[in-house]
Amino acid sequence: MERTGIFITKEELEDVNIAQKVSGMFLSGGKPMSDSPEYIVFRLTQKYNPPEGSGLDPKTGEFIIP
Repeated sequence: MERTGIFITKEELEDVNIAQKVSGMFLSGGKPMSDSPEYIVFRLTQKYNPPEGSGLDPKTGEFIIP
């Protein structure tokens, strides 16, 4: 695993972790409780532009290359 040194903010990491916890939960009327975790990370990759093939470490908030 190769570290990139690219970190997201604490608030963004909290958003990802909350989205993982409520994934698959719906409000009345069928509306999801939040965006999917995958979509949130996708938006973060557009913002931070990490290297191709990297993923987000949900514990540290750093992009890593497997």
